[in-house]
Amino acid sequence: MKTNIDDLKLFLRIVEAGSLRQVAIETMSEPSTISRRLQNLETRLNAKLIERSKVHSYPTETGKRYYTRLKSIIEDMDLLEEEISGDVNIASGVLRVTSPVDFGAKYIAPWLAELQNTHKDLKAELLLSDQFVNLVEEGVDVAIRIGELPDSSMRAKPLGTMSMTLIASQSYIDNHGIPTHPNELSDHEFVLYNWLKTPTHITLKHGDEEHKVHMKSRFAINNVGAILNVVAQGAGIHYVPRWILGDKHEFVELLTDWDMVSFPLNALYKTSEVGYLPAKTRLFIDHIADRVNSIKL
Repeated sequence: MKTNIDDLKLFLRIVEAGSLRQVAIETMSEPSTISRRLQNLETRLNAKLIERSKVHSYPTETGKRYYTRLKSIIEDMDLLEEEISGDVNIASGVLRVTSPVDFGAKYIAPWLAELQNTHKDLKAELLLSDQFVNLVEEGVDVAIRIGELPDSSMRAKPLGTMSMTLIASQSYIDNHGIPTHPNELSDHEFVLYNWLKTPTHITLKHGDEEHKVHMKSRFAINNVGAILNVVAQGAGIHYVPRWILGDKHEFVELLTDWDMVSFPLNALYKTSEVGYLPAKTRLFIDHIADRVNSIKL
């Protein structure tokens, strides 16, 4: 008995959503219907694919292998249909995007909504996380990444760079003084974004003069909002993308006559084994690249 292609896509979505109930809501079906279709697939394959619970559903080891191979096959089928039907400029299906929390909330969410306004068949899921998400395991189409990219089999499109600045609160300056030269930064405390992922050195340039400075820190946090809260209380200096400050006037920028190395902004994405890129992915990346060019980061 052949499996219906819709049941295969349903299995992929169950893995990505992590919940049969969530998929039932998305498809406006009864949870029992979703469960029965999954059971029929497992019966045909004679394999347990999903471990079920009342709240979450998890792929078994067999389910993970099946998901990885099946995802590639289904994507190639969809891409072939796009190519044959001429729908290369129509974004449809579910687009899953992950982005750092603050950048995603401020920019990616509204830009994604803009894309949906012109592509009514596009469904979107934005996963905001300051932790790196595995695109393949999590079924993510595009990951927005800030900073240098590690070696990866994924492809990346450079979107631009983020200008950086050093900030502190007035209370910190009153207690510790204001640095007037990069050499003086070694006497100050920094609040860092996660020691494991943030460089502990920064480079400052002024004309032909260049200084590499170690950021001495006893406090690291993996959330930008929390960092700004403790910096505002005088906990230390923070090295931050300038766009995050916005209209936050409680911070003082330091060493503003020195240039600081910018952070790259990239869109990391998957392609099929034959190199095709789904219209939804390509159009989204092009859209945000255009938006990044229109603002000052």
